[in-house]
Amino acid sequence: MFSVKPLDSALAKAVEAPMHGTTVEVHLIDGSYLPTGENPRKPTHCVLTPQYVTQAERIHNFTVYDDDVWILSFPKCGTTWTQEMVWLISHDLDYKTASEVNLLDRSIFLEFSAFVLNYPGDTIEQVEQASRPRHIQCHLPIALLPKQIWSVRPKLIYCARNPKDATVSFFHHYRHIHGYQGNMQDFLEAILSDQILFGPQIPHTLDFWNIRREMNILFIHFEEMKMNMKGVLQRVCEYFNKSYTEQQLAELETHLSFDVMKNNKSANNSCVLELVESLSGKKVENFQFMRKGKIGSHNEELSDEYIKRFNDRIESHLQESDFCFN
Repeated sequence: MFSVKPLDSALAKAVEAPMHGTTVEVHLIDGSYLPTGENPRKPTHCVLTPQYVTQAERIHNFTVYDDDVWILSFPKCGTTWTQEMVWLISHDLDYKTASEVNLLDRSIFLEFSAFVLNYPGDTIEQVEQASRPRHIQCHLPIALLPKQIWSVRPKLIYCARNPKDATVSFFHHYRHIHGYQGNMQDFLEAILSDQILFGPQIPHTLDFWNIRREMNILFIHFEEMKMNMKGVLQRVCEYFNKSYTEQQLAELETHLSFDVMKNNKSANNSCVLELVESLSGKKVENFQFMRKGKIGSHNEELSDEYIKRFNDRIESHLQESDFCFN
């Protein structure tokens, strides 16, 4: 079903992090059941962990329901933001429940326990036992998603982000959440050579883009949410056949603003920091899960050389696609 290739280069070793340990490439052997999309392409592999491999078949055979709602993305691409927005729109703007039940329990991270070492629970089982309609967050590429997704056809929402900004955000996440102790240069080199957890990002996005019409995937861009949240809310409402007044949508837009979300303990993933602290025995200093939420933040931290290398990489991947990172 899957082939596994250990990542044992010096660079892969240099970017290992205590939260997840060593990494491997996981490849789907037979993707004949996958949707072909508009331009047939080989689905990308994914960098994961040996612990994940023990759960890969379980996820592959996971039961999917047609009223499921899947929030799909590469890490640090607006996932948390999208989860809160989608949950509220599909639950009739139930702010009361949203304030009382943490987002991690309303929109469960399917594979979290499959790659976090010593995680005190089973997030796959948590999703299995969740009341329907289930909201499920997932960073896996199309090749590693449950096989039933493609025949059952649940709601699928994908959030994309410019790889340069996503990379800088992921670096800080890796340092403070995963416990990475190395330098930024090694991290960037590992991103550019597909040796960082959940990578590679660009093929991940292009695989979903290619099947968006066939699978009725709602595609959202992080940058679009920053610059035109009103328009995004309207598209999400249409996707769920929901109708709200202008005032209700304005209130939702305020609720979803970065400053409000950053301080919303029910939706800002602060409990993830608490979990990391309990697992590592160390205090997470000077970090919030929702850090800056800016467009173009890479300009503050990447050198001109790295910006050019990322731009060249993006251009190379997009040559035969009509997709564009905003």
